[in-house]
Amino acid sequence: MQKKVLILGGGSGGVITANKLKEILGEQVEVTVVDKSAEHTFIAAYPWVAFGYRELNQIRRPLVSLQRKGIKFIQAEVLALHPDKNSVETDRGEYEYDYLVVSLGAEALPAPVEGSAAPWSEAGALTLRQWLKEAKGERWVIGVSSPYFPCPPAPYEVSGMLDFALTVKGLRDKSKISIFNPNPTPLAGMGPVISHTIQKILDRKGVEFHGEFELAEGGNGVVKSKSGETLEYDRLILVPPFAPNRVVRESPLAGPNGFPEVNPYTFKSLKYENVFVIGDTINPALNLPPAGVVVHYQGEYIAGVIAADLRGSYIGEPFNAVAMCIMDFGDDAVLPQCDFTDMLYGKGMPSCGVMAQGRSVRIAKMLFESMFFATLF
Repeated sequence: MQKKVLILGGGSGGVITANKLKEILGEQVEVTVVDKSAEHTFIAAYPWVAFGYRELNQIRRPLVSLQRKGIKFIQAEVLALHPDKNSVETDRGEYEYDYLVVSLGAEALPAPVEGSAAPWSEAGALTLRQWLKEAKGERWVIGVSSPYFPCPPAPYEVSGMLDFALTVKGLRDKSKISIFNPNPTPLAGMGPVISHTIQKILDRKGVEFHGEFELAEGGNGVVKSKSGETLEYDRLILVPPFAPNRVVRESPLAGPNGFPEVNPYTFKSLKYENVFVIGDTINPALNLPPAGVVVHYQGEYIAGVIAADLRGSYIGEPFNAVAMCIMDFGDDAVLPQCDFTDMLYGKGMPSCGVMAQGRSVRIAKMLFESMFFATLF
């Protein structure tokens, strides 16, 4: 009899796990993906939409196309988790499972400053595109509103792409770009090598970095830090605060601060042996970066863990606690790499370095996007 694997979330973690399970186990499992959206969106490409490199239809694929691989798709909103009954409640009914994979991501909370935009969503990307269309020479400020948000390099990428876009439009000399962050240096958590590399790019582009800037309030063209520092702006690009997904933090899975408690070696819930939690739903609590590459490795790994459980033994994909993120600055790109293994298991800090830098590195990011869509859908 087929075992039922229910996967919540049609993002990177969900589709990678579903594909890997079918690849390994075939007809041994019934794999179902549940998501409230009809489409998978390559979120890392939203800034490309903002700057006109991509259109929305180019960074999306219909989740129903997973059915070509024998993976079921249900478009429904998850309302509640009932792990004691091995079921999930949705707006289209209740679904039972033998194994549950929770990959619902993080939940963006309302932006604390009215009139700001975050180009890591559809609305934010289209707003920034319109701002660029209307640009005449403004003061641009880019910042984060809380320490917890997906993809820490993303604001720096946007600052670099903004510099390049304004240069192409002939407006760079009339414009000012500033970026603020609670960290003392750019990407301080990734170590001095990467921090120094990013700071050099910002300096070359004339982007002012304001470190140890914890947002206290903002509006009417001014943001203010808790220490009293102020920055004036005409356009504010602000990463909103994030929290663990609401359904998860209100479920029996929730632990301290809303994050589920899992075994860091298997990503199994400590409360329910047949429940796995991956991605931004859990990574900040594990000292893993909220990044797409991490959930990619987690998805492949837990597919092997489930296969081992069903087969008795299975040597599958090891979990690789390494984060690689191609940072696109428009006319430059950097490929940093960090090994978070020691940090995940409480043995030390991550080991980070720069693997490559240059305009040609941007091509690798575009190739990865193409490969991702070609292999998973």
